[in-house]
Amino acid sequence: MTCFSLSKNVSRIHVAILIIFFSISTAMAVSCTVAEPWAGEEETSVALEKDMYMFDYKNIIIESTSAFDIKIKNYNIYLDLYDDLIILGEIENISEITKTDIQITYSFYDRSGEEIMSTTVPGGEDYLRGGSRLPFYYYYSDRDRYIDIEKIKVGANYKNSFERFNGNPIVKRENYYYEDDFLVVEGKVVNLGKGRIKDLELFCTFYNDKDQVVFIKEVFLIREEMMSSEEQKFTLKVFLDRYLPEFTDYRFEVFFEDKIIKPS
Repeated sequence: MTCFSLSKNVSRIHVAILIIFFSISTAMAVSCTVAEPWAGEEETSVALEKDMYMFDYKNIIIESTSAFDIKIKNYNIYLDLYDDLIILGEIENISEITKTDIQITYSFYDRSGEEIMSTTVPGGEDYLRGGSRLPFYYYYSDRDRYIDIEKIKVGANYKNSFERFNGNPIVKRENYYYEDDFLVVEGKVVNLGKGRIKDLELFCTFYNDKDQVVFIKEVFLIREEMMSSEEQKFTLKVFLDRYLPEFTDYRFEVFFEDKIIKPS
């Protein structure tokens, strides 16, 4: 009787062990199944890293589709620290007619000439006076398509404005020097016009030895409004760290709104 009971218990134990083993095997199988999508993501990440390693932005061709009286110039392209593709340049108004409602179009093409994508963004300023330049930049972060880019076309749309400004701010560069790890530029803005100006903005564009735009800085101004014949001083500090692109020259450009003149 005792032996029988023991055999019965042993059988039960064997059954229990089989159930536990089956449960463990099932759990392992489920774990493996759950891990498969992660493995796919890892393969995608490795493939993307391989594409980024093979990608050389210096081989990309940049073309401008300039209109008759404006010129897109000094354009440049590079990868920043975050692997974002950055397109920079300037729009110059080579006419005497003020331009308004400026929009910039960026079109990306592959080796076969097929368009990858195209986007149009505002120029950022309301007016571009004759002889002035509007600096621009655009971030393209679709890393999956970097390796496909063969050419980028940059174009601009605008309207002519035949109004005349009463305000006329100009920038005077007075001095520059190096202080610790900074380049310090001092200057002043003078309103030579007959009217009050508002929403004053000052930008500094930096160029390399090929006259390509390498980066753009907005300059802090104490006052955004200026009366006729009024002036104000400014100081621009540029931190010269090892990540800053090399530059050999820079240029200031001032933008504003004239309270009297309204867009047509």
